[in-house]
Amino acid sequence: MEFVDREAWGAPATSAAAFLGSARGIKVHYLGTGYGSRGHTRCADYVRQVRAAHLADVRERYVDIAYTGLVCEHGAVYEGRGTHRRPGANGNTELNGLDYALCALLAEDGGGLDIPPPAMLHGLVDAIEWLRRDGDAGSWLGGHRDGIATECPGDRLYAWVQAGAPRPDDGHDQDVDPPGIYTVRIWDNLSAIARRLNVDWRDLAALNSIRPPYTIYPGQKLRVPAGPGAPTVPPYPGAGAFVIGRSHSAVADLDRHLVLRGYTRHHDGNGYQPSSLFSEYTRRNVADYQRSRPELRGDPDGYPGPLTWRLIHS
Repeated sequence: MEFVDREAWGAPATSAAAFLGSARGIKVHYLGTGYGSRGHTRCADYVRQVRAAHLADVRERYVDIAYTGLVCEHGAVYEGRGTHRRPGANGNTELNGLDYALCALLAEDGGGLDIPPPAMLHGLVDAIEWLRRDGDAGSWLGGHRDGIATECPGDRLYAWVQAGAPRPDDGHDQDVDPPGIYTVRIWDNLSAIARRLNVDWRDLAALNSIRPPYTIYPGQKLRVPAGPGAPTVPPYPGAGAFVIGRSHSAVADLDRHLVLRGYTRHHDGNGYQPSSLFSEYTRRNVADYQRSRPELRGDPDGYPGPLTWRLIHS
């Protein structure tokens, strides 16, 4: 574990945040803005920039960097507010008193920048172990979105969290073509895999959004559903199909795609149950999908229009 304490990256030795005796667990966040690949010598400077931005936020009135800890793409763990200090990033006072806040310096989108590299995943596991060992953090592990309505920490990182935050296979870090077949999982570093297998990372990303995990061979020509031969998008059924409390066959079709894409976090406590009924849970899950798409996030009301219908079927 490469641990960078507060003084080492340029913050006062002790955070001014309130004391926190213990935590239920840990919420994983992501940066949400462009970070991208950079030399490791610049990561501490970036953490300082994050702290400066938080201290300058007059609406939130942060007393320090909002996160308990931060992890860069190279796997280093930067001490934020640190153990036994109340975080400021989980959404409200109650949530900040419940869990620590661990931030991956990962972008929201942009050419694969939302894909956590293996070194970052190792660093996140190191940080989780640190908080459990030194911060009296319980075993609960979730994402920022488990507390409030947000896309954070992104679908790929959240899938990794839901899978129990496993350490990646170290073999994925080697700069050699893997022998035989290669299984790609939702949290893998697709750009690195694409280089090793001599395929286009965008094809990997497209396949990964449809049916992870899947297996390919080095040099294989990937067959991505797009263009001629792609599944036909059914005609838009009209806004009348999506009325709270009403049933329509189009809703069952919509639900199938919500489940396929993983937008099912809103439910009655028994898991999201697909059906032909357009419920408030359906509307909220559609809104989550709309917020994930740049074409739709300007008005994520949860009611599928023609564009939402076409994109979710594409």
